[in-house]
Amino acid sequence: MPVSLQPSGPISTVGHRFFACHAVPSSSVPASHRMACQQVRQITCTVFADIVDREMVRRDRRHAMSHIRQIALYVSHVALSLPLWEVAICFGRDRSTASITCQRVEDRRDDPGFDAFVTAVEQAVQPVLETLQAGAE
Repeated sequence: MPVSLQPSGPISTVGHRFFACHAVPSSSVPASHRMACQQVRQITCTVFADIVDREMVRRDRRHAMSHIRQIALYVSHVALSLPLWEVAICFGRDRSTASITCQRVEDRRDDPGFDAFVTAVEQAVQPVLETLQAGAE
């Protein structure tokens, strides 16, 4: 069963500060939220592929996939209003890493081109949001 590690409190050893971690099972995240995060990531990838030059992506695929994951994580949290800790688990990241990612994407929205891309992704995930809301009722 996949787990996410989250700090449960500081522990001092040999003058260094470490964090004791406990496992949070991914099963604690509702299946509908996990599915929504997967759909957002796929939509982000599709929109990215439609906009970006494929030759550039071939040269630096790892960098491109990192951007896709960051934007998908941000949109999952902001547009779908999913709790950050759930989004972090769905994307295989720590909650603090997900928080920093959201801050960085928000800071990059000052660039008009990047903002237009994120806005296009947010609009494309509206059916996912409607599905989530219908399932919650």
